[in-house]
Amino acid sequence: MLNMRNKYFLCGITFSAVALLAGARVYAQRAGGPPGSVAFYSARDGHSNNQIYVMDPDGSNQVRITHDVASDVDPDISPNGRRIVFTSNQTETGNNNIFVRDRRGVVRNLTNDPATDEWARWSPDGKQIVFDSNRDGGVFEIYVMNANGTGTPTRLTDPPTLGRYPSWSPDGEQIVFRRGIDIYTINADGSDTPIQLTSEVAPSFAQMPAWSPDGRYIAFMSFREGYCSVFRMTVDGDEQTNLTPKDPGDPASKWCSRAPSWSADGREIFFMSFRPSTGGQNEIFVMNMDGTDVRQLTDTGTNGSPRARGRHPTPGCRASRWVVDPDACDD
Repeated sequence: MLNMRNKYFLCGITFSAVALLAGARVYAQRAGGPPGSVAFYSARDGHSNNQIYVMDPDGSNQVRITHDVASDVDPDISPNGRRIVFTSNQTETGNNNIFVRDRRGVVRNLTNDPATDEWARWSPDGKQIVFDSNRDGGVFEIYVMNANGTGTPTRLTDPPTLGRYPSWSPDGEQIVFRRGIDIYTINADGSDTPIQLTSEVAPSFAQMPAWSPDGRYIAFMSFREGYCSVFRMTVDGDEQTNLTPKDPGDPASKWCSRAPSWSADGREIFFMSFRPSTGGQNEIFVMNMDGTDVRQLTDTGTNGSPRARGRHPTPGCRASRWVVDPDACDD
């Protein structure tokens, strides 16, 4: 049984519930996105399992939005800002499936497969969700389903080559993902041959790619330098650059940066990282798109998989703060 204690809901974008108690407070929107436009998972506040949180792009107003005894991870905010899709093991069998939380705080599962469904990402028009699953033969592959969970998901890639961590292009025409140990792109309908962008050499691998809002770049994680780090490349695979190099004196085992996500304006990249300065604990950071001006945004509990919303709310929707009025904006 799901715990529905959280009666707030997400309308457009979320904001701190404290504002409701102190009266309406309107915060200025940063260039990197509107308030509440970054979702992430965290284990804090006395609970050891991961739950979904949202925050402003500068790390302020961190608010928990799922309340259950399961592990909720890898969220993504819908293009209209009114739903968050995430991976959770709150199933009877305890396996990971895809869930969605709507603006009223209601949580429901979109998939209920005995295999593992994970890493769900909204299409730019909000009508579809891409994810990876090992439901067909045990090898993870890429699937697309209707955003409301109806119908049968369509498999875009084929075994036996691994396919994981998909993400949409800004125009919705392509999907970038990990295939084997490299980053590839494929047409969103699965047609044509996947195009290889990286050339990793085992034991290295690349994964968790994310397309920039202007369609020019792809950020991803690579292990090619002996530790996981966030790289950036052009969409044709050129100019591959390490944006999060470790400090020379730090051992590789103490440094990892991954799960990059672009800000709304494409000027910044959010990512999760552990390093000596975090005591080996995963925290969320943000940096300029060229790797400069790295700032740590979280310092409570363990935090990961930040995902920034790339579009602004529908005009007329009261979306600058947490609201409890179900008529504040329409779906």
